Amino acid sequence: MANTIALLDSAGVIRERFGPASPWLVHVTAGNQLMGTHRDLTAFAKRSPDYRGWQSHHIVECHDLVRLNIATQSPERDDQLCVLLPAEAHLGRINSILRNQAPIGGVLSVQALLAAYSDAYATVGDYCGGGERKIRRELLDIVRATFRSFQLI
Repeated sequence: MANTIALLDSAGVIRERFGPASPWLVHVTAGNQLMGTHRDLTAFAKRSPDYRGWQSHHIVECHDLVRLNIATQSPERDDQLCVLLPAEAHLGRINSILRNQAPIGGVLSVQALLAAYSDAYATVGDYCGGGERKIRRELLDIVRATFRSFQLI
């Protein structure tokens, strides 16, 4: 998996730096989502009053990298591309659907995994004002770009 900027480029995600004076590299996308590494987003959320309580979500989850036998070729967990989400969107929606459709430790095809991510990201809604379709498209484009980078699709 490429670094976050290369992965965003590969996915065709339009973005700009959010808070250029910030010590963290956080991007705001055309869909109004905040993206960056897990490390940067976690630190940003802890120190930004408007985003306290929001959580960094790995767009392609770490255990899925293991499931697909690509974890050793991927950046460390803290350096992987994430999106900043309200806790209820992260835990209550996305993770509950992914755990149901793609149980940790289960064997799934890449296509089944893509379908699970598609269903999960369809539930996140317009949490940031960027429009449901655009939000979902950005997230799924990143999942596809990640899988393409390992020639899985």
